[in-house]
Amino acid sequence: MIKKYDSEKMLQLVVKIYKAYGFSSADSKKIAHTLIYTDMHGIESHGVQRMTMYDKFIQNGKIKINSTPEIVKETTVSAVIDAHFGIGQLNGIYSMNLAIKKAKEHGVGIVTTKKSSHYGIAGFYANMAAEQGLIGMSSTNSRPGMVPTNSTQPFVGTNPIGFAMPAKPHNFILDFATTTVPQGKIEVYRKLGKDFPEFWVAKDGIDPIYDHTNDQDLDLLRVPKSNVGLTPLGGVSELTGGHKGFGLGIIVEIFTSILSQGDISSEIDGSNPEVGPCQSFIAIDPDIFGNKEAIIARFSDYLQEIRELPAVTGRTIYVHGDKEQISYLDAKENGIKIDDVTISEIKSIATRLGVSFKEYLS
Repeated sequence: MIKKYDSEKMLQLVVKIYKAYGFSSADSKKIAHTLIYTDMHGIESHGVQRMTMYDKFIQNGKIKINSTPEIVKETTVSAVIDAHFGIGQLNGIYSMNLAIKKAKEHGVGIVTTKKSSHYGIAGFYANMAAEQGLIGMSSTNSRPGMVPTNSTQPFVGTNPIGFAMPAKPHNFILDFATTTVPQGKIEVYRKLGKDFPEFWVAKDGIDPIYDHTNDQDLDLLRVPKSNVGLTPLGGVSELTGGHKGFGLGIIVEIFTSILSQGDISSEIDGSNPEVGPCQSFIAIDPDIFGNKEAIIARFSDYLQEIRELPAVTGRTIYVHGDKEQISYLDAKENGIKIDDVTISEIKSIATRLGVSFKEYLS
Protein backbone atom coordinates (compact mmCIF):
# COMPACT_ATOMS: atom_id res chain seq x y z
CA MET A 1 0.00 0.00 0.00
CA ILE A 2 1.14 3.54 -0.74
CA LYS A 3 0.57 6.37 1.74
CA LYS A 4 1.50 10.05 1.80
CA TYR A 5 3.98 11.53 4.23
CA ASP A 6 4.87 15.13 5.01
CA SER A 7 7.93 15.95 2.91
CA GLU A 8 9.51 18.27 5.49
CA LYS A 9 9.16 15.73 8.30
CA MET A 10 10.57 12.99 6.08
CA LEU A 11 13.48 15.26 5.18
CA GLN A 12 14.23 15.81 8.86
CA LEU A 13 14.15 12.07 9.54
CA VAL A 14 16.48 11.27 6.64
CA VAL A 15 18.91 13.96 7.85
CA LYS A 16 18.94 12.36 11.32
CA ILE A 17 19.58 8.92 9.85
CA TYR A 18 22.59 10.07 7.82
CA LYS A 19 23.98 12.00 10.75
CA ALA A 20 23.70 8.77 12.75
CA TYR A 21 25.84 7.02 10.12
CA GLY A 22 28.54 9.61 10.79
CA PHE A 23 28.04 12.14 8.00
CA SER A 24 28.33 15.81 8.96
CA SER A 25 25.16 17.83 9.43
CA ALA A 26 25.78 19.76 6.20
CA ASP A 27 26.43 16.59 4.19
CA SER A 28 23.43 14.81 5.70
CA LYS A 29 21.20 17.68 4.57
CA LYS A 30 22.59 17.45 1.02
CA ILE A 31 21.99 13.70 0.84
CA ALA A 32 18.49 14.00 2.29
CA HIS A 33 17.61 16.86 -0.06
CA THR A 34 18.45 14.80 -3.16
CA LEU A 35 16.32 11.88 -1.95
CA ILE A 36 13.29 13.95 -0.97
CA TYR A 37 13.62 16.07 -4.13
CA THR A 38 13.38 12.84 -6.12
CA ASP A 39 10.25 11.60 -4.31
CA MET A 40 8.61 15.01 -4.56
CA HIS A 41 9.09 14.95 -8.33
CA GLY A 42 7.35 11.58 -8.57
CA ILE A 43 10.38 9.33 -9.14
CA GLU A 44 9.76 6.86 -6.32
CA SER A 45 12.31 4.36 -7.67
CA HIS A 46 15.25 6.60 -6.70
CA GLY A 47 14.03 8.46 -3.63
CA VAL A 48 13.98 7.11 -0.06
CA GLN A 49 13.32 3.69 -1.62
CA ARG A 50 17.07 3.62 -2.27
CA MET A 51 18.05 4.00 1.40
CA THR A 52 18.17 0.25 1.98
CA MET A 53 20.70 -0.18 -0.83
CA TYR A 54 22.82 2.69 0.54
CA ASP A 55 22.58 1.14 4.01
CA LYS A 56 23.97 -2.12 2.64
CA PHE A 57 26.78 -0.29 0.82
CA ILE A 58 27.73 1.70 3.94
CA GLN A 59 27.86 -1.50 5.98
CA ASN A 60 29.93 -3.48 3.45
CA GLY A 61 32.35 -0.59 2.81
CA LYS A 62 31.36 0.27 -0.75
CA ILE A 63 30.34 3.73 0.51
CA LYS A 64 33.02 5.33 2.66
CA ILE A 65 31.57 7.98 4.95
CA ASN A 66 34.59 10.24 5.38
CA SER A 67 35.81 10.29 1.76
CA THR A 68 36.52 13.57 -0.02
CA PRO A 69 36.46 13.99 -3.82
CA GLU A 70 39.89 14.77 -5.29
CA ILE A 71 40.75 16.51 -8.57
CA VAL A 72 43.35 14.32 -10.30
CA LYS A 73 43.47 16.13 -13.68
CA GLU A 74 42.20 19.59 -14.61
CA THR A 75 42.06 22.12 -17.43
CA THR A 76 40.16 25.40 -17.68
CA VAL A 77 37.07 23.58 -19.02
CA SER A 78 37.45 20.02 -17.70
CA ALA A 79 38.38 17.89 -14.73
CA VAL A 80 38.70 14.27 -13.66
CA ILE A 81 37.61 13.52 -10.09
CA ASP A 82 38.57 10.56 -7.93
CA ALA A 83 35.64 10.28 -5.50
CA HIS A 84 37.35 7.66 -3.30
CA PHE A 85 34.06 5.76 -2.96
CA GLY A 86 32.19 8.47 -1.10
CA ILE A 87 28.40 8.53 -1.29
CA GLY A 88 27.25 9.40 -4.80
CA GLN A 89 25.06 12.35 -3.90
CA LEU A 90 27.95 14.27 -2.36
CA ASN A 91 30.26 13.34 -5.23
CA GLY A 92 27.63 14.48 -7.73
CA ILE A 93 26.98 17.82 -6.06
CA TYR A 94 30.72 18.53 -5.80
CA SER A 95 31.37 17.55 -9.43
CA MET A 96 28.45 19.47 -10.93
CA ASN A 97 29.33 22.57 -8.90
CA LEU A 98 32.82 22.39 -10.41
CA ALA A 99 31.35 22.03 -13.93
CA ILE A 100 29.07 25.01 -13.28
CA LYS A 101 32.00 27.12 -12.06
CA LYS A 102 33.98 26.36 -15.21
CA ALA A 103 30.97 27.07 -17.45
CA LYS A 104 30.43 30.47 -15.83
CA GLU A 105 34.11 31.32 -16.30
CA HIS A 106 34.80 29.75 -19.71
CA GLY A 107 31.40 28.91 -21.25
CA VAL A 108 31.69 25.14 -20.86
CA GLY A 109 32.50 22.82 -17.97
CA ILE A 110 32.92 19.04 -18.31
CA VAL A 111 33.75 16.89 -15.30
CA THR A 112 34.05 13.11 -15.21
CA THR A 113 34.17 11.30 -11.88
CA LYS A 114 35.39 7.79 -11.05
CA LYS A 115 35.29 5.55 -7.96
CA SER A 116 31.93 6.95 -6.94
CA SER A 117 28.73 5.21 -5.82
CA HIS A 118 25.05 5.27 -6.78
CA TYR A 119 24.10 8.96 -7.01
CA GLY A 120 20.32 8.89 -7.40
CA ILE A 121 18.70 10.52 -10.42
CA ALA A 122 20.82 12.08 -13.14
CA GLY A 123 18.24 14.83 -13.62
CA PHE A 124 18.94 16.31 -10.18
CA TYR A 125 22.49 17.25 -11.21
CA ALA A 126 21.48 18.45 -14.67
CA ASN A 127 18.90 20.69 -13.04
CA MET A 128 21.53 22.15 -10.71
CA ALA A 129 22.97 23.81 -13.81
CA ALA A 130 19.57 24.85 -15.17
CA GLU A 131 18.74 26.52 -11.86
CA GLN A 132 21.74 28.78 -12.49
CA GLY A 133 20.78 29.66 -16.05
CA LEU A 134 22.93 27.00 -17.72
CA ILE A 135 22.28 23.91 -19.81
CA GLY A 136 23.08 20.84 -17.74
CA MET A 137 23.77 17.19 -18.50
CA SER A 138 24.72 14.28 -16.28
CA SER A 139 25.04 10.53 -16.69
CA THR A 140 26.31 7.51 -14.79
CA ASN A 141 27.26 3.97 -15.54
CA SER A 142 26.15 1.16 -13.22
CA ARG A 143 26.51 -2.54 -12.58
CA PRO A 144 25.50 -4.69 -15.61
CA GLY A 145 21.76 -4.54 -16.19
CA MET A 146 21.18 -4.10 -19.91
CA VAL A 147 21.22 -7.03 -22.30
CA PRO A 148 23.01 -5.76 -25.45
CA THR A 149 21.11 -6.35 -28.68
CA ASN A 150 21.34 -10.06 -29.68
CA SER A 151 23.18 -10.99 -26.46
CA THR A 152 21.91 -13.49 -23.87
CA GLN A 153 23.39 -11.84 -20.79
CA PRO A 154 23.64 -8.32 -19.32
CA PHE A 155 26.86 -6.37 -19.85
CA VAL A 156 26.02 -2.64 -20.09
CA GLY A 157 24.57 -0.72 -17.15
CA THR A 158 21.18 0.99 -17.09
CA ASN A 159 23.37 4.07 -17.77
CA PRO A 160 20.87 6.94 -17.40
CA ILE A 161 21.13 10.38 -18.99
CA GLY A 162 19.83 13.60 -17.44
CA PHE A 163 19.41 16.84 -19.40
CA ALA A 164 18.02 20.17 -18.21
CA MET A 165 17.65 23.64 -19.69
CA PRO A 166 16.11 26.81 -18.24
CA ALA A 167 12.59 27.51 -19.50
CA LYS A 168 9.34 29.15 -18.47
CA PRO A 169 7.16 28.37 -16.54
CA HIS A 170 9.62 25.74 -15.28
CA ASN A 171 12.81 24.08 -16.44
CA PHE A 172 12.85 21.43 -19.14
CA ILE A 173 14.16 18.23 -17.50
CA LEU A 174 14.65 14.93 -19.32
CA ASP A 175 15.92 12.02 -17.23
CA PHE A 176 15.88 8.46 -18.56
CA ALA A 177 17.64 5.13 -18.29
CA THR A 178 19.01 3.74 -21.52
CA THR A 179 17.22 0.52 -20.59
CA THR A 180 13.43 0.42 -21.04
CA VAL A 181 13.08 0.97 -17.28
CA PRO A 182 15.61 1.39 -14.46
CA GLN A 183 16.31 -1.39 -11.98
CA GLY A 184 14.64 0.68 -9.27
CA LYS A 185 11.29 0.57 -11.06
CA ILE A 186 11.38 -3.23 -11.04
CA GLU A 187 12.04 -3.07 -7.29
CA VAL A 188 9.08 -0.73 -6.71
CA TYR A 189 6.73 -2.97 -8.71
CA ARG A 190 7.83 -6.01 -6.75
CA LYS A 191 7.28 -4.23 -3.45
CA LEU A 192 3.75 -3.37 -4.55
CA GLY A 193 3.09 -6.84 -5.96
CA LYS A 194 2.35 -5.36 -9.38
CA ASP A 195 2.82 -7.05 -12.73
CA PHE A 196 4.85 -5.22 -15.34
CA PRO A 197 4.91 -5.23 -19.14
CA GLU A 198 6.60 -8.10 -20.92
CA PHE A 199 9.09 -5.86 -22.71
CA TRP A 200 10.86 -4.65 -19.55
CA VAL A 201 12.84 -7.78 -18.69
CA ALA A 202 14.18 -10.57 -20.92
CA LYS A 203 15.56 -14.04 -20.29
CA ASP A 204 18.18 -15.42 -22.70
CA GLY A 205 17.93 -12.15 -24.62
CA ILE A 206 14.53 -12.86 -26.15
CA ASP A 207 12.05 -14.50 -23.79
CA PRO A 208 9.90 -11.93 -21.97
CA ILE A 209 9.37 -12.11 -18.21
CA TYR A 210 6.14 -10.54 -16.96
CA ASP A 211 3.10 -11.12 -14.76
CA HIS A 212 5.38 -12.82 -12.22
CA THR A 213 6.35 -10.20 -9.66
CA ASN A 214 7.67 -12.91 -7.33
CA ASP A 215 9.29 -14.98 -10.07
CA GLN A 216 12.71 -16.27 -8.96
CA ASP A 217 14.07 -15.31 -12.37
CA LEU A 218 13.85 -11.66 -11.31
CA ASP A 219 16.31 -12.33 -8.50
CA LEU A 220 18.90 -12.99 -11.23
CA LEU A 221 18.78 -9.34 -12.34
CA ARG A 222 21.65 -8.51 -9.99
CA VAL A 223 23.56 -11.77 -10.42
CA PRO A 224 26.77 -11.41 -12.51
CA LYS A 225 26.68 -13.10 -15.93
CA SER A 226 23.11 -14.35 -15.47
CA ASN A 227 20.76 -14.93 -18.38
CA VAL A 228 18.20 -12.36 -17.14
CA GLY A 229 18.50 -8.64 -17.82
CA LEU A 230 16.74 -5.40 -18.61
CA THR A 231 15.94 -4.70 -22.24
CA PRO A 232 17.63 -1.74 -23.96
CA LEU A 233 15.43 1.29 -24.61
CA GLY A 234 13.49 0.09 -27.65
CA GLY A 235 13.39 -3.60 -26.67
CA VAL A 236 15.41 -6.67 -27.59
CA SER A 237 15.01 -6.35 -31.37
CA GLU A 238 16.53 -4.00 -33.94
CA LEU A 239 13.06 -3.89 -35.49
CA THR A 240 11.80 -1.92 -32.48
CA GLY A 241 14.98 0.14 -32.09
CA GLY A 242 16.65 -1.72 -29.23
CA HIS A 243 20.06 -1.13 -30.80
CA LYS A 244 19.52 2.60 -30.20
CA GLY A 245 19.14 2.22 -26.44
CA PHE A 246 22.14 -0.11 -26.49
CA GLY A 247 24.16 2.55 -28.34
CA LEU A 248 23.10 5.28 -25.92
CA GLY A 249 24.31 3.09 -23.05
CA ILE A 250 27.73 2.88 -24.70
CA ILE A 251 27.84 6.67 -25.17
CA VAL A 252 27.23 7.05 -21.42
CA GLU A 253 30.08 4.59 -20.80
CA ILE A 254 32.38 6.81 -22.87
CA PHE A 255 31.61 9.99 -20.92
CA THR A 256 31.81 8.24 -17.54
CA SER A 257 34.22 5.33 -17.21
CA ILE A 258 36.22 5.55 -20.44
CA LEU A 259 37.18 9.24 -20.16
CA SER A 260 37.81 8.99 -16.41
CA GLN A 261 39.66 5.67 -16.82
CA GLY A 262 37.47 4.22 -14.11
CA ASP A 263 35.47 1.00 -13.84
CA ILE A 264 33.24 0.01 -16.74
CA SER A 265 29.77 -1.40 -16.02
CA SER A 266 30.82 -5.04 -16.40
CA GLU A 267 33.43 -4.57 -13.64
CA ILE A 268 30.96 -3.21 -11.09
CA ASP A 269 29.14 -5.39 -8.57
CA GLY A 270 27.33 -4.79 -5.32
CA SER A 271 29.90 -6.19 -2.93
CA ASN A 272 33.45 -5.39 -4.08
CA PRO A 273 34.51 -2.17 -2.30
CA GLU A 274 37.37 -1.63 -4.77
CA VAL A 275 35.15 -0.82 -7.77
CA GLY A 276 32.43 1.76 -8.25
CA PRO A 277 30.38 3.61 -10.85
CA CYS A 278 31.61 6.60 -12.83
CA GLN A 279 29.67 9.77 -13.61
CA SER A 280 29.81 12.75 -15.93
CA PHE A 281 28.69 16.34 -15.40
CA ILE A 282 28.39 18.95 -18.15
CA ALA A 283 27.37 22.60 -17.88
CA ILE A 284 27.06 24.98 -20.85
CA ASP A 285 26.38 28.70 -20.73
CA PRO A 286 23.91 29.66 -23.52
CA ASP A 287 25.62 33.06 -23.65
CA ILE A 288 28.40 31.54 -25.77
CA PHE A 289 25.80 31.21 -28.56
CA GLY A 290 24.11 34.62 -28.22
CA ASN A 291 21.74 36.45 -25.90
CA LYS A 292 20.88 34.00 -23.11
CA GLU A 293 17.50 35.53 -22.28
CA ALA A 294 16.42 35.47 -25.93
CA ILE A 295 17.49 31.81 -26.30
CA ILE A 296 15.60 30.74 -23.19
CA ALA A 297 12.52 32.75 -24.23
CA ARG A 298 12.50 31.11 -27.67
CA PHE A 299 12.88 27.69 -26.13
CA SER A 300 10.00 28.40 -23.73
CA ASP A 301 7.79 29.45 -26.65
CA TYR A 302 8.75 26.29 -28.53
CA LEU A 303 7.75 24.07 -25.60
CA GLN A 304 4.44 25.89 -25.25
CA GLU A 305 3.70 25.32 -28.94
CA ILE A 306 4.12 21.60 -28.33
CA ARG A 307 1.76 21.65 -25.34
CA GLU A 308 -0.90 23.35 -27.46
CA LEU A 309 -0.81 20.81 -30.31
CA PRO A 310 -4.02 18.82 -30.95
CA ALA A 311 -4.11 15.98 -28.40
CA VAL A 312 -5.47 12.45 -28.54
CA THR A 313 -8.97 12.39 -27.04
CA GLY A 314 -8.81 12.12 -23.27
CA ARG A 315 -5.07 12.74 -23.09
CA THR A 316 -2.81 15.72 -22.35
CA ILE A 317 0.43 16.64 -24.10
CA TYR A 318 3.26 17.01 -21.60
CA VAL A 319 6.82 18.09 -22.29
CA HIS A 320 9.60 16.82 -20.08
CA GLY A 321 9.44 18.43 -16.67
CA ASP A 322 5.67 19.09 -16.72
CA LYS A 323 4.65 15.95 -14.85
CA GLU A 324 7.50 16.38 -12.39
CA GLN A 325 6.35 19.93 -11.64
CA ILE A 326 2.78 18.75 -11.11
CA SER A 327 4.04 16.02 -8.77
CA TYR A 328 6.23 18.51 -6.88
CA LEU A 329 3.37 20.94 -6.27
CA ASP A 330 1.10 18.12 -5.13
CA ALA A 331 3.77 16.66 -2.82
CA LYS A 332 4.42 20.08 -1.31
CA GLU A 333 0.73 20.43 -0.51
CA ASN A 334 -0.28 16.85 0.25
CA GLY A 335 2.87 14.89 0.99
CA ILE A 336 5.11 12.42 -0.83
CA LYS A 337 4.03 8.92 -1.79
CA ILE A 338 5.93 6.08 -0.12
CA ASP A 339 5.00 2.40 -0.10
CA ASP A 340 4.67 0.42 3.15
CA VAL A 341 7.63 -1.84 2.42
CA THR A 342 9.96 1.14 2.05
CA ILE A 343 8.60 2.70 5.27
CA SER A 344 9.26 -0.59 7.06
CA GLU A 345 12.83 -0.59 5.71
CA ILE A 346 13.40 3.00 6.89
CA LYS A 347 12.07 2.13 10.36
CA SER A 348 14.44 -0.83 10.54
CA ILE A 349 17.45 1.33 9.60
CA ALA A 350 16.46 4.05 12.08
CA THR A 351 15.97 1.53 14.88
CA ARG A 352 19.39 -0.02 14.33
CA LEU A 353 21.02 3.43 14.33
CA GLY A 354 19.11 4.56 17.43
CA VAL A 355 17.08 7.22 15.59
CA SER A 356 13.51 7.84 16.76
CA PHE A 357 11.05 7.99 13.88
CA LYS A 358 7.45 7.96 15.15
CA GLU A 359 7.07 11.76 15.20
CA TYR A 360 8.18 11.99 11.56
CA LEU A 361 5.98 9.27 10.08
CA SER A 362 2.54 10.33 11.22
